[in-house]
Amino acid sequence: MYEISSKLYQEVATRLVELAGFHGYISDSFEFEFEDVWCEMTISAVVYHQSSPDIGHSVCAVTDMIPVWWEFHTFVDGDEVLNDMSFDLIRENIQSLV
Repeated sequence: MYEISSKLYQEVATRLVELAGFHGYISDSFEFEFEDVWCEMTISAVVYHQSSPDIGHSVCAVTDMIPVWWEFHTFVDGDEVLNDMSFDLIRENIQSLV
């Protein structure tokens, strides 16, 4: 079992916020290398934003994300390894970015 680190949760949350931008719904996939593991995420989610943008910003910050469907796969040396990813912890990291 691949244990998801707090650093990887932060990375996934940051990528999801960037992917969401100003949209109220996302349905997409992305992949990236993180330390010794290749990660692939597929997600469909409702995105919540602040009601008004922060000073100096034109886009309202993402405050939360509710998944409709999501998958997170991890590969070590080309072989898929089960992981303990929790979307609740992804959401906590998204909320901490505001």
